Amino acid sequence: MNRYPAPFPGGSPRRGQMAIAMVISILLFLMMMFPIMNLFVQNEGKWSVKEKKATAAFHLAEAGVDRARWKLMENTDMWTIASTGTIAGYHFDIVYKAEDGGTYAINISSDPSDADKRIVESVGRDKTGTQTRRIRAVLINDNAADFATRAVGLVTNTGNEHVEWGPVYSGTSIKTGPNINNANTFPRMFSAGHVDPQDGGSTVASTDDRSWWSYYALPPEPKIKFAYYISSAQNSGNSPCDGKPYYDTTTPVGTARTFAGCTDTSGKPYYIVNGDIEFASQGGGNYIVGTVIAASGRIYVSGNGGGSHSGDYRLPPEAWKEYGYKKDAADTSAWDHYKTFDTDAPATWDAAVASNYVATNHTYHLTNVLVHGFLYAGGGQGLSGGGNGNIVGALFSKQAAAMGTSTMCLYYDDQVTAGIVVEGVNIRLFSWYEVRPEWPSGL
Repeated sequence: MNRYPAPFPGGSPRRGQMAIAMVISILLFLMMMFPIMNLFVQNEGKWSVKEKKATAAFHLAEAGVDRARWKLMENTDMWTIASTGTIAGYHFDIVYKAEDGGTYAINISSDPSDADKRIVESVGRDKTGTQTRRIRAVLINDNAADFATRAVGLVTNTGNEHVEWGPVYSGTSIKTGPNINNANTFPRMFSAGHVDPQDGGSTVASTDDRSWWSYYALPPEPKIKFAYYISSAQNSGNSPCDGKPYYDTTTPVGTARTFAGCTDTSGKPYYIVNGDIEFASQGGGNYIVGTVIAASGRIYVSGNGGGSHSGDYRLPPEAWKEYGYKKDAADTSAWDHYKTFDTDAPATWDAAVASNYVATNHTYHLTNVLVHGFLYAGGGQGLSGGGNGNIVGALFSKQAAAMGTSTMCLYYDDQVTAGIVVEGVNIRLFSWYEVRPEWPSGL
C-alpha cells in the first residue's frame, strides 16, 4: 500500500498562493507609488523651470557687471566720477532690458578702502519677474598711480624711515641699507630687479611674502596725462611765492626754480618745462598744496630746505599692509611702529590680514610738511642735506629716486594718488561673489 499521496497536479497549492500574493502586493505598491511618482515628475518639471529662470537671472546680473566695466572704460572721466559721485544709469536708477525679455539694474560706487577699485552691484531678473540674482563685483584699475614712491630707475632708501604708509616700486633695483640688520624693513618694496640686501643677491624672483619682492612683475607704469596739467598750469597765472608763472618755460636746463619761504595752498599745479625744482632754506620753510612737476628736470632739497606746515593728515585705510616684516617669529618691530599711527589696530599684522582690517577715521599729526600732493621728476629726484621736512602724497621719478636725508620722510596719501590724472584706464575684474537677491527698491 502506498503511504504517500499522489503529488498535487501543477505543484504545491501553497506556492501558487504565494505567487498570487506577490503579484497583488506589487500591484498595490505600484498603485500607491504612482501618485508619488507623478508628484515627483511634476515637481521635477517645476524645479527645472525654476532653475532655468534662476540661471537666466544670474546671466543678466553678469551682463550688468560687464556693462559697468565697459562704461568705466569709456573714458578716464567715468572712472574719476565714480570715485566720489554717481554715473547716470549706473546708480540703480534705470532698468535695462535684455533681448530675451529679462531685466537688470546696475550700481557703481567707490571702494571705501582702495581708491584704485570700484564696486559694482548688478541685479538680474528673468522675463517672468519671479527669479532674481545679485552679484557684487570689485573692479581694479591697473593703470592707476598707486604708490608712495615709484622710479623707473634705482630707488635708494638708505636713510632712516623715509617712506611710510604706501609701497615703493622700482624698475631696476631698490637699495635699502648696507646689510640686512640695518636695512629699512617697511614699507613694502617691489622691484623689477634686486631688493638689496634683502634678496641676498639672488637673480631670480624671491620674496618674504610680507615686505619685499625682487624680480617682480611690476604693474604698468602709469601714463600721466601731462596735457591736462599743462593746460591747468597755463590757466593758473602766476605763483604767489615768486611771481613766476605756474607754467614755467623760462627756467633753463641745468638751473633750478628755487622755492624758499613759499606758502601756496591754492592747489594749482606747477609745471616746470626744462629746469629743476629746488626747495631751499633761505627765507624760511615751504608749504605747497597741489601737483609739482619738473617735466625734464630734477626735484631736490638743498641744505635745510624743509617744510613749514603742521597739521593732522588722514591715515590711508590700508596703510597697515606696509608693516608685515618679521626678522624672526618673535620680532614685532615693524608692527609696533605702525601702531604708533593707529592705536586701534589688531594685535598683529597676521590678525589684520585675517580680519581684512580697514583703518577708518584715523589721522596723524605731522610737522614740517613741505608738500601735500603729487611730485613728478622727469630728470630724477633727490633729497639731500638736512631736509627737516615731510612730503604727504606720492612721488614719481622718470629716472632714479634717492632719499638720503637724515630727517625727511614721505607719507603716502591714497587720496592724492586717486586724484592723479592719467591717460586711459585698464580695468579688470578683481573679485566677485553672489549676495542676497534683492531687486532695488523704486525700480
